[in-house]
Amino acid sequence: MNHSEGILEAIQRVRRAQGLWQQTSLKDRSKRVARFASAVVEHRKALADGVVYPSRSSYLETISAELIPLAETAHWLGIHAGRILKTRKTSRFSTPMWLGSLDSQIQRVPRGVVLILGTWNYPIFLTGSQMLHAIVAGNGVILKPAPGCQEITSKLAQMCVECGIPEDLVQVIGASVQDGKSAMELGVDHVVMTGSSRSGRRVLEQSIANLCSSTLELSGCDGVIVLPSADLKRVTKLLRFGLRLNGGATCIAPRRILVHESMIGAFTKMLKQELCQPAGQPWGTSMTSASYEQLKPLVEMAIAQGARLLVDWTCDPTTGKTLDYPQPETHWLPSGPVVLENVTPQMDIYGLDIFAPLMTIVPVRDIEQAIDYNERCKYGLCVSVFGEHSQATQIASRIRAGSVILNDLIVPTADPRLPFGGRGESGFGVTRGEEGLLEMTIPRVISSRRGNWLPHSDLPQPRDEQLLDSLLQFAHSGGWAQRFRGLRSLIASFRTKSNKKNKQ
Repeated sequence: MNHSEGILEAIQRVRRAQGLWQQTSLKDRSKRVARFASAVVEHRKALADGVVYPSRSSYLETISAELIPLAETAHWLGIHAGRILKTRKTSRFSTPMWLGSLDSQIQRVPRGVVLILGTWNYPIFLTGSQMLHAIVAGNGVILKPAPGCQEITSKLAQMCVECGIPEDLVQVIGASVQDGKSAMELGVDHVVMTGSSRSGRRVLEQSIANLCSSTLELSGCDGVIVLPSADLKRVTKLLRFGLRLNGGATCIAPRRILVHESMIGAFTKMLKQELCQPAGQPWGTSMTSASYEQLKPLVEMAIAQGARLLVDWTCDPTTGKTLDYPQPETHWLPSGPVVLENVTPQMDIYGLDIFAPLMTIVPVRDIEQAIDYNERCKYGLCVSVFGEHSQATQIASRIRAGSVILNDLIVPTADPRLPFGGRGESGFGVTRGEEGLLEMTIPRVISSRRGNWLPHSDLPQPRDEQLLDSLLQFAHSGGWAQRFRGLRSLIASFRTKSNKKNKQ
């Protein structure tokens, strides 16, 4: 069996299993998905051990960033999926007059076979939550793991079986780009992709070619607006958290910090103190050699244009010595936080999409300039606003992004109740939450006619034009006088039609 034949067989197995799974009651599907929460607890160590990238600092980070959110997602779906996906019926009282006795219902039916293109930075939570939403909605799932995440992805599929989900319903294929392409070419019904905007474009092109729908959760370069009323201690502590989380390999990490120029001195001093605690040296992490090669010339260019490094990102946090970088072929390189102050939107580093502990501090004159500078970034995943609540709320309504967080960073987006998605270069469609669950389905409408009144089945009559014109006036005229004239004309039309029938 060649490579493509193996993927085709996996898709066929999923499609057969999905045909039976969608006939399983929604209540039963929800119960089985809810069991996944306890499976996360049982397999927590094995899942955490499968994270092989050095950007992940500890088991503690995996618990908080992946395991707890995934377990909460399974629990929430078990309780609420039935309500969200239940069939909705139209009301007889709101039926338009011209439709007569018509009953309709809107069902949410599964898309079929969903291909999930996994990501490496959060392979447990992101892939797992997308998989659970697809399953509870009645779909079958093909999982294409990111390179290095095959073990974790296979574990997620195995856990599904332990929860009573049919074995063939979730299949794991290879981790290469070609594996994902082959799956799309061989016939899936929907694609969920988490990755860069560049990769998203390629997936979208192939989706169009295969008439396959897609949800694209793409790159971010998130802004943080710091108002004069903000608590700087709160802001700087959270920025330290956001910069350190997963070694900067987070799509909603704080990248562009827009601070009122009157606060820059106090803000940068306090931020530097936070970044260098507790050892007096900035903490260290790792980035890929590709990220390093991309970032280094942009940092140097920004400095030449007037930016300044807040801390030395090439300094070993343990020894205080300058890091001696290995040869470029080394995949992972040590790094400190890359924090640049006095950055402007004209610099190439502004709005950079990269998985690295990068943060740029951008002075602004006022709120209007902060909003303008934020709009100049082509990504629209998430923006945080810090300051007095009512003022921050007003600004939030003007921000182009999928999520806006007031006085916090990142963590609220893990709420299982909330949809997550972006705008602009950050993609389209949403995952998670009620809207993300609905996105795993398509609406099917079933309409039923009661009674024998079928005027549209009769041949057109001379008076039909007046009757319908009168009905339009009566139902939708802007003034009561015209509506009354329409009603009188409508009654007259009915009488004329009735008299003609009696004579016949």
